[in-house]
Amino acid sequence: MNKQRQLLTSLEDDVCRLQEEVKDLELQFHSVAMGIPTEQTVWSVAAEYFRLFRYGFRSPPDVLNAFALKFLRLSMAPDVTDGFEYGPDTLLRNWKLFSLCFDDIDVQLGRLATGGMMNSLVASTITSLTISTDTLRQAFPNLNSDGRGGASGGEWHPLAAKLLNNRLVVQGSVSLDWDDTTNRIVRVVTQLDMVTPMLRLLGNLEDVSRVFDKALISLEGRLSVTELQFA
Repeated sequence: MNKQRQLLTSLEDDVCRLQEEVKDLELQFHSVAMGIPTEQTVWSVAAEYFRLFRYGFRSPPDVLNAFALKFLRLSMAPDVTDGFEYGPDTLLRNWKLFSLCFDDIDVQLGRLATGGMMNSLVASTITSLTISTDTLRQAFPNLNSDGRGGASGGEWHPLAAKLLNNRLVVQGSVSLDWDDTTNRIVRVVTQLDMVTPMLRLLGNLEDVSRVFDKALISLEGRLSVTELQFA
């Protein structure tokens, strides 16, 4: 009887182990099918990251949204940070919001090299984007007299007309920090130089300062997510 119990226990353990192995194999199969490498490195993750978000992430179809979320959750730490917020889901949300604020986003990857810290990469980028009415309402509501991007009426500052429909070419960088223990990205920090193209467009620093005073986008291209109307 004891031997039967031992055999039963052993069989139950074997079944549990096999179930876990099946789950692991299913995960690897789906990852390969989606183009996500099962043997991740900081280089392979960086390459897929820039391929995925090359044109921003505006109103993606459900399949692409699921793929992006799967990729971020597999390649990023659960508490991955952009320096302000945490989590893969938050990174994807911020990409969506940025893409809703500007039209025709095109992120060109320049040089990709190891950073000053061990296990980090720094990518130089050139981001082209168009200032639309959504940009004015969401990122620069301060240029309307109601302070809310015209939500309560108001009048637009003449600088808004100077910005509208113009295309900016923005130099930037993205730093990706890698954890060798988990084989995942733990930090993704993006910085954009919004000043230079704005200065080229407006012609003087005084107007650039006026545009960004109380704007919902920083000089480094970071949106104040909690204050956006569609956030």
